[in-house]
Amino acid sequence: MIEFAAIDFETTGFIRGASNDPWQLGIAVVRDGEIVETREFFFGTEITPDAETMMAQWGEWYPMLAGRRLVAHNIATERTILRKVAPLTKWGPWVDTLRLAKAVYPGLPSYALGDLCGIFGQVPRLDGRTWHDALYDAVACANLALFLQ
Repeated sequence: MIEFAAIDFETTGFIRGASNDPWQLGIAVVRDGEIVETREFFFGTEITPDAETMMAQWGEWYPMLAGRRLVAHNIATERTILRKVAPLTKWGPWVDTLRLAKAVYPGLPSYALGDLCGIFGQVPRLDGRTWHDALYDAVACANLALFLQ
């Protein structure tokens, strides 16, 4: 049984004098080659993220990640945020679809998530959503991981 959770955080980004704080989390749970559950969580807004809101929702998003293989595209952000939120929690094991795509398909002109999904026909169809929406990107990452396996 192949089971994993593809995740994506949207953050405030690195702004001089401020931290890179999460404000949205998208999760796509995959079991036996299919996305079986998707959820998104908001922690304030893009401009004013709220760590207390993130922790208040812990009981909803943590069980979706706990004990599962975690998949993300360029895992640095996701891994850093989870380690910061819960440093004593064992997260992962991790699979990075960026590194996986480079290993399986070397020499592509771009390894951006959107470009890879376009090349391989894995662009999600989620009404009203597009790239840099955490749920959309998590579903895209899940699709890409399934394609690359």
